[in-house]
Amino acid sequence: MMDGGLFWELRQQRDISYAQDAAQHASRRATDIATEIKTLRSALDKMLLINRALWEIIAEKSGLTDEYLTQKVNEIDLRDGKLDGKVTSAVRQCASCGRTIFAGHQKCLYCGTECGGANPLDSIHTGEDNVLRNEMWRQHKPQKPF
Repeated sequence: MMDGGLFWELRQQRDISYAQDAAQHASRRATDIATEIKTLRSALDKMLLINRALWEIIAEKSGLTDEYLTQKVNEIDLRDGKLDGKVTSAVRQCASCGRTIFAGHQKCLYCGTECGGANPLDSIHTGEDNVLRNEMWRQHKPQKPF
């Protein structure tokens, strides 16, 4: 009877240790994400400032109006059929095999046909694209021991 209590106690201690490790991992991950959010907000603020400066320069030099900018933004927004404040690349069909070609791809993944017509900005990828993709695959939960 005594051995059963000892094993139960050892198992409880192991489970407590696992829970503490998981909590520490979650805490570190939350801190990392909070730091990343701050960095992204700072970069976004800088981009907004630059875009506003560029628009003011263009408007001053060309005589374009804010209304024209608004119309152009709405025109681009509506290209995917929805006025939702998002740029969503339209799904294209391969002229050769008819399969779906996703944004950023210049060739059909199935038959290799060159499929122009994509927005050249869709094919621009930063190092951050790969970092985010790799981070999603690396995330893991601490493994509970047997």
